[in-house]
Amino acid sequence: MRERFDVLVRDLAAEQLEELRQCVATEMGGRRQKLGLKFVDIHPLMTSEERERAAQDIARVLRGE
Repeated sequence: MRERFDVLVRDLAAEQLEELRQCVATEMGGRRQKLGLKFVDIHPLMTSEERERAAQDIARVLRGE
């Protein structure tokens, strides 16, 4: 697959490569939203305060704090 992709993009102009990059980024962003994790899916019995606290803890870890 990689070889076929390389052949397809090798001759693209810079503008076309940028347009392809933007399309891929948009597609990936859409997939992330569809596949996003919800706290209710992890533990449906959590209270809203517990979910909020868990969200803050996850955000803190992702920031590297």
